[in-house]
Amino acid sequence: MTGIETGRTLRREILFEIFVSVYLVAVVVSCWRSPVIASFLLAVCILFQLRFWREKSDAATIIAAALLGTPSEMVCVHYGVWTYDAPGLILGIPIWIPLVWGALFCLFRRLSITAVEFFSALPNKRFFTLSIMISGIFILIYFVTTVMVIKKEIAIAYTVFMIPAIIFSHKERDILLFIIAGLLGTFGEYLSMNLGYWRYHFPYLASIGLPISLPLAWGLSGVIIGRIAMIWEKADRYGG
Repeated sequence: MTGIETGRTLRREILFEIFVSVYLVAVVVSCWRSPVIASFLLAVCILFQLRFWREKSDAATIIAAALLGTPSEMVCVHYGVWTYDAPGLILGIPIWIPLVWGALFCLFRRLSITAVEFFSALPNKRFFTLSIMISGIFILIYFVTTVMVIKKEIAIAYTVFMIPAIIFSHKERDILLFIIAGLLGTFGEYLSMNLGYWRYHFPYLASIGLPISLPLAWGLSGVIIGRIAMIWEKADRYGG
């Protein structure tokens, strides 16, 4: 593939990822009071994603996110971490939760892939490498600070997941995926809470109603789901 073809492909990816981002925000903002409509539109988004990318790893991302995210939400609601005030609840969560988890993490993973390709194509690759190293250091500082101030039980749970992530998932794409999922996921929750369809019961950052560990939760989820998807990436490359 020539440089021109690579550039066109990258621009096409970026435009589609922007479209999906805007689409998901629009669905959440306008349709959360109508669970059936929200579910339908989120399912359409997933079909768009699978049609555009056409890879097993994207389908694996969607399935893994839905299977891991849905029960974790049910557990958190059951133990009073947060409450949904949206209609159409099943076991305390909206019926469209598996769909939004699948669509979001498929987008997060693709954004991280595009970011790696974009920054790797820049003339000064050393700057990109250095930026990734500094970002990784800041993530570690944020993790240590977070586990020092949150409840002991929650801190232990985060540590159990964070240590393997540090050991096995510290590549450029892992770090970018952590940052993308952490920032965009937290922004999405902040937007959702301001719309009024869910609330945390004991947020550490009471002024904005969010826990300090929220970016950590989103970031770790992104890395774990991204690593699961990598199992299928080899099959995508070799047509298996």
